[in-house]
Amino acid sequence: VAGALAAAKMNIPVVHIEAGLRSFNKRMPEEINRITCDHVSTLLFAPTDIGLSHLHDEGFNIKANSPYSIDNPGVFQCGDLMLDNSLYFSKKSDSVSTILKDLGLESNNYILSTIHRDNNTDIPERLNALFLTLNKIGIENRIPVVIPLHPRTTHLLKKKLTTETYSEIMNSEWIKIIPPVSYLDVVALEKNTQIIMTDSGGVQKEAFFFKKPCVVLRSESEWMELVDNGNNIIADADEEKIVAAYEELMGKSDFTFPEFYGNGRAAYFICERIIEHIGKN
Repeated sequence: VAGALAAAKMNIPVVHIEAGLRSFNKRMPEEINRITCDHVSTLLFAPTDIGLSHLHDEGFNIKANSPYSIDNPGVFQCGDLMLDNSLYFSKKSDSVSTILKDLGLESNNYILSTIHRDNNTDIPERLNALFLTLNKIGIENRIPVVIPLHPRTTHLLKKKLTTETYSEIMNSEWIKIIPPVSYLDVVALEKNTQIIMTDSGGVQKEAFFFKKPCVVLRSESEWMELVDNGNNIIADADEEKIVAAYEELMGKSDFTFPEFYGNGRAAYFICERIIEHIGKN
């Protein structure tokens, strides 16, 4: 947001990739940043139809014609760069990552979970609820829960969990806490998991890219098309909702995977539009 504001005030065109995303929760730093960036940009690239509709609702002319400027921005639905990356690095991961072997995991026989958002890590009630629920699901279903622990969560775990919860988690047969891993290892874990449980925005989409169901450990999501399509369920840090979401998704077999995020060539589209704009200016 600092770069976007500085550029706009220096009359340097700003290009915003992932424009139009909204959680409608301004307590999230990202929400304020992306709204601000959208409104000082010359070229806006929305990854989804919903992102495009958010920009329309905020007064952007989504059918504006060039020449584009900060007062007449070009708005495009381009597909999602994360899909480009996931397709590309998925192939690399297959030949490079040994994470499943290293951790003694069986494909489709573990749960992958990530927790890092401050409203989960900083609030003891929420952090305790999340870890106790993950452990409960692991015990009741006799399935390992793999948690690559974000440095933020590592720092706060012993401080925010009750003594009883911390001891239970650290000694659990089913909770497998590991250090942060490389992107190629994350991809391998995502591709081979049974289900993903996360408070990450990006991991929600990656679950969809790799055709995995996802429980969202937040009260909202930027990717409501995945919730509406039945791939993801918002459960927040609520034990009953998380357990119910897990059971519902594990009992479902008729998942569909529409091309919400394009065809894996978003980067090409974005580069072409940037080059066109430069050529006309």
